[in-house]
Amino acid sequence: MQSTPAQVLGYLNDKNVKHSQYLRDSAQGNLIYADIPDTRKWAIVRDDCGIEFRFDDHDRLAKVEVREHLTGP
Repeated sequence: MQSTPAQVLGYLNDKNVKHSQYLRDSAQGNLIYADIPDTRKWAIVRDDCGIEFRFDDHDRLAKVEVREHLTGP
């Protein structure tokens, strides 16, 4: 923890992960959203992963939340 937004964005860019820009003072706080799609071609139900990187008032990483997004028939 304690990473800066620039460090998190750099890491996500290096790994080619789709993400938002740093959202400072948004309605939900300071954060970066990232999305990792399910790349399996033959899955009936897709299992995408959403990640929220939350920062404190000093622009330091305070919390990471991972959420599973299931989509399918």
